[in-house]
Amino acid sequence: ARRQLLLGGVLALGPLASPTLCDAAAPADARDDEVLAVVDGDTVKLAGLGRCRLIGVNTPETVSPKQLSGGAPPDCFGPQASAFTKTMFPAGTKVRVELDVGPTDKYGRNLVYLYRTKDNMFLNAELVKQGLARRMKVAPNVRYDDVFVKLEKDAQATGAGLWKACSATQAATSGSVKVAAPTATGASAGNPGDTKGCKDFSTYQEAKTWFDTYFPLYGDVAKLDGDGDGRPCESLLRKEKQKA
Repeated sequence: ARRQLLLGGVLALGPLASPTLCDAAAPADARDDEVLAVVDGDTVKLAGLGRCRLIGVNTPETVSPKQLSGGAPPDCFGPQASAFTKTMFPAGTKVRVELDVGPTDKYGRNLVYLYRTKDNMFLNAELVKQGLARRMKVAPNVRYDDVFVKLEKDAQATGAGLWKACSATQAATSGSVKVAAPTATGASAGNPGDTKGCKDFSTYQEAKTWFDTYFPLYGDVAKLDGDGDGRPCESLLRKEKQKA
């Protein structure tokens, strides 16, 4: 019932509405907390819960290992997503935190839905609505996946944010491997995103470029990102760190 009410409230605002999703009020059992710092567009540090990852969404990376230690540039529209979260949820912001079935990921980060207390801005949904994040479904935390699906479709249709700025072709050529962007979708057209596994990549960057190209179009059909954290084939990343 809450998901249906939330979906109705969010979608009623439309693509030209103000950024604040005031109808998406946090549930009564949400806990109060405060932002200490914003790590990236979809990751924050809270005074009570500590390091938290937003559920159901994935913003382009700006602080991944390839960028922090490898000197790689931020992913397309990553700086904009990070700046949005830092602007809307700066240190000291009072928030309400809602959990789902799975409370943490394998890195020990708390998985959360985050609301700004003063006006109930639902950050997870707002990032998708503004085209600053892609919807990312990772079971069992799927409480608002139908909300994110609809918001993402609307953002794609209007060319919001990364959907206009970051074409599949651009994402494919931004790394060390060239990948032709697919021109059709659906089973009848074939699914190029399912033609490679982790063993087919020689570097993490190759795997990441492939994943970033086809994930928005087909999802993680090749199961490159087993834990749903947006980093495919992490065994390659670990090997590269060991060699460094």
